[in-house]
Amino acid sequence: MKLAKLIGACAVASLALTACGTGGIDAAAFDWPEEGQPGGGGNVTIVSNTELSSLEPGEAGTAGQAFPVLKNVVQSLLTRNTETNEVEPLLATEWESVDPLHWTFTLRNDVTWHDGTPFDAENAARALTYVWDKSIPYAGNFVGDPVAFSAIDQYTLGIELTTPDPLVPAKMTMMPLASPTQIQNAPQTLSTTLIGTGPYKFVSYEPRAKLELELNPDYFDLHPGMFDTVSWIFRAENQVRAQLVQAGEADIAMDVTGEQCQASVSATARCIENTRNGFRFLRPDFYNQTVLSDPRIRQAVAHAVDRSGITSAFIASSGVPVDNPGPEGMVGYSEDVATYEYDVDKAKQLVADAKADGINTDLPLTIKYRTGFFPNIDDIAQSVATNLNAAGLNAKVEALPDAEGLAQYRQNFEANSIENIAPDRGWIFLATTSNDLYDFSQLGDTLLSCDGKFSVYCNPDFQAKYDAASAQQGEARQDEFASLWDAQYAADAPIVPIAAPTDSWVVSNRVSVEFRSDLFIPLTEARGAQAGPS
Repeated sequence: MKLAKLIGACAVASLALTACGTGGIDAAAFDWPEEGQPGGGGNVTIVSNTELSSLEPGEAGTAGQAFPVLKNVVQSLLTRNTETNEVEPLLATEWESVDPLHWTFTLRNDVTWHDGTPFDAENAARALTYVWDKSIPYAGNFVGDPVAFSAIDQYTLGIELTTPDPLVPAKMTMMPLASPTQIQNAPQTLSTTLIGTGPYKFVSYEPRAKLELELNPDYFDLHPGMFDTVSWIFRAENQVRAQLVQAGEADIAMDVTGEQCQASVSATARCIENTRNGFRFLRPDFYNQTVLSDPRIRQAVAHAVDRSGITSAFIASSGVPVDNPGPEGMVGYSEDVATYEYDVDKAKQLVADAKADGINTDLPLTIKYRTGFFPNIDDIAQSVATNLNAAGLNAKVEALPDAEGLAQYRQNFEANSIENIAPDRGWIFLATTSNDLYDFSQLGDTLLSCDGKFSVYCNPDFQAKYDAASAQQGEARQDEFASLWDAQYAADAPIVPIAAPTDSWVVSNRVSVEFRSDLFIPLTEARGAQAGPS
């Protein structure tokens, strides 16, 4: 295996990933043979800031750092190459659109779930039928109109759509397949016992504390040097996570601040920075608001926030603000979108103009956020409030416990509805999101549509144009989405993107691991150091 891969791919440009100080990493320790007895890499301990309250496969993704580990247990039909943005085989080897409403997927014939359930078309259909449900908190983000899954033959899965959907392959990268036997016979265990098809199997789980996994000896892609066991623990404090790696009590500390990461570089640890495929942003209330629905106030918010200063101070020292609601390469990404320059005088004038027309610019605005949801979130929220107050608005901050903040952020979910937004409640949520489908519709469906799960925005004119663009494919889809965002962002600032997040992780020099822009840690490619010289 190549050293560049082993030490964290110091210069993989497509991932904007860098290893900052490799300390005393020993390349020979990772020179495992290509073939031979799988495993031997020992245990790897990963510490994250997100307390995982449920293992239910379709729901666990609501915990911001669930997928790095859990996707090694519960897999999907397809995966995404984050270097090329291409969808690639995983549990399915081939797929085809037979006509606009019918797809077929050819499945691997050498896979079983960890409870012994055969992985075939009939059982895959049962697993997909379960997870294709808008009511499931995370997987439901990717679910559209009703779909029927069926077995064409033992290893050929059929999908029948209600309406054409060019994103079927992309969505099949995001549908985790739990054991259909567990779903049918023991659904009450889905939140506490993880049964998938992946390279690692569930061992034990302490809610909000610890998850233990072990290597699956029956997996189809095993190698010498892979970790024998995985411990995933949770610590809220950034510095504590970094210190656990420094003390040799953990191997990977996720999502520390850039300063803490750099300070942790030593003979035994390195700092790896990785740019994610999403972005930090502000979500100002719109529906049922007289103040925040005024386009001048929304534009004032966008001009008042010092996105460059916030980015360099609290997100990534070399980062720049973004204006697209997704990564470059996303369908709908616009090269021509106009930016909101930081301009306090312009923001003040927009506020003054609105006030002169009777808008109550003294209305309290609340910058809401989930405590500890990402590094420096407290500082970012306070900076936003300070910026808005300098422009003549009346802003304060409110930090919420993670579960309460998530419940408030989900505006159209379970008992919540956009119709329930109180008049002029004045919330501006500071949040982060990703674009795992690499398509504008992921943002449009969840944040910009009237019935979007996280949407407080409902503009009938935009909705009609968005629905028409969503029906397009190919270049027409790209052009219409890009044009629609250009116009709506300039006129209404439905959301205010801040920057693409750069994750800083402290990594022990006894592990070789690659990080991806979707946060997934592919443990089939990770290795532990050998005990002695190779």
